[in-house]
Amino acid sequence: MTAPIDLDQARRAKRLRDAGAQGAGGASGSSGLLPVIKVVASELPRVVDEAEDALIESGAAVFARAGALVRPVVEPTPTANGGLALVAKLKSLTADSLADILAQVAKFQRFDGRAQRWVNIDPPDKAVAILLSREGRWRLPPISGITTIPTLRPDGSLLDEPGYDPATRLFLMPDEAVVMPAIPERPSRAEAQAALALLLGPLQEFPFVGPVDRAVALSGILTAVLRPTLPSAPCHGIRASSAGTGKSYLVDLIAAIVTGRPCAVMAVGRTEEETEKRLGALLLSGTPLISLDNVNGELGGDALCQVTERPVVRVRILGRSEVPEIECRAAVFATGNNLTLIGDMTRRAVLCRLDAGVERPEQREFASNPMQAVMADRGAYVAAALTIARAYRAAGAPRVCGPIGSYGAWSDTVRSALVWLGEADPVASMDIARGEDPERAALSELITAWGEHLIEGAYYATGDIAAAAQETGTDGHPLRPSLREVLMRQAGKGSAISTRSLGRWLTGVRGRVVAGMRIEMVADEKRGNRYALCKAPEEGR
Repeated sequence: MTAPIDLDQARRAKRLRDAGAQGAGGASGSSGLLPVIKVVASELPRVVDEAEDALIESGAAVFARAGALVRPVVEPTPTANGGLALVAKLKSLTADSLADILAQVAKFQRFDGRAQRWVNIDPPDKAVAILLSREGRWRLPPISGITTIPTLRPDGSLLDEPGYDPATRLFLMPDEAVVMPAIPERPSRAEAQAALALLLGPLQEFPFVGPVDRAVALSGILTAVLRPTLPSAPCHGIRASSAGTGKSYLVDLIAAIVTGRPCAVMAVGRTEEETEKRLGALLLSGTPLISLDNVNGELGGDALCQVTERPVVRVRILGRSEVPEIECRAAVFATGNNLTLIGDMTRRAVLCRLDAGVERPEQREFASNPMQAVMADRGAYVAAALTIARAYRAAGAPRVCGPIGSYGAWSDTVRSALVWLGEADPVASMDIARGEDPERAALSELITAWGEHLIEGAYYATGDIAAAAQETGTDGHPLRPSLREVLMRQAGKGSAISTRSLGRWLTGVRGRVVAGMRIEMVADEKRGNRYALCKAPEEGR
């Protein structure tokens, strides 16, 4: 049973909803001053144009996003502890909700022939439906996301004015619970060090395995605050070997800084398609934080890789047949006991490991109350994150670490700032994830066995590879047991190796370099694709 929202939360929700209506100019006003739209038969295009004009001129918080018209709202969402979180999000407008807004921003009239005068009417259903369907022709501003706290624009300027920001296409719906201290335009290194010390305070009692794990936690805080204007950011994985070590609590702590409440969570679906649809629904809503809670074992998949790597993604949405393009501005977290990153996810996530070193970590007590400390002065923690990013920029953004593909802006803003202040490099955790990747381990095993039993550089059909692996001696035992074992695990069907499954696997891992070697493929529609083990080209050639 979920916990009820208390009265303070309800009042804050109402004020945030009011901010959504008024923060960009408001949709209401004196009815006598509203523009009048004359509804005349056969003039629907003009009526729809004037209705959109009225929306734009009123400053109503209505925007275009991923093939739909949306508005900022505040809704209760389940959290990891079974309670409800008030989350600011973007809600797609329906015909009824759009008609409601149009009735607030304009007067619609039709001519009454009997009374020989113009009379007020509700917004015509047909005009409302046409306006909703004008994808690609809207003049309403596009929106990339929503935030309730100040953040930094790409040029380093502070985004702190309520309402719509054309430069970033973000909507700031400020939470009045956040009291922001002044943030220097060019903070010094000393001010950045003081800000870092403040952020480290609530993290002191978390059982990080090492400095890299603490750096990933700090990266999670900075990323969550700055993510609305970053084109991409890696997933932040939180792993422990036992339940109750503090994985979800750490994500909740980060969420409390950004949203003022524990993190709303989603479960990984039973299939990748189901997970993709859940992610799509959250991205469409502009949710600032996404937490994949209690992942059971392995984490990967094309949809999650795209969400963490690409500024704009195409994902399937629950209840919709089309696959719209969505700007991704969500910070993604994942928690799980023995969480293992697989495949391409190993380079699209940084990993924080927790280990309390006790049999019953859930019984361990914190000497302090990190959540209480954060909630007592959220603005100070938001300001600390912004100060660190600004100070690194003011120092000339010195090069303190190497580049990382797909995450250049994040590396130059979050990662480099932490390394500049003496913290470990959070990207170092990717090496741990790569070493643990079962897909990479299987490929490494194949490359070793291939090198022992087949000819390097020679191209083989899958049937030839399977036959070599299954060949037996006079005693009935396999002649190449290591090759047979790895192929049976990846492509075994009963007691034999499936050439179709083997082909799919080899095609999927081709080109991936392990220990200087890789599988290469030559397409052959007549005889089937052929595969070879080859040395990878030297870097720079």
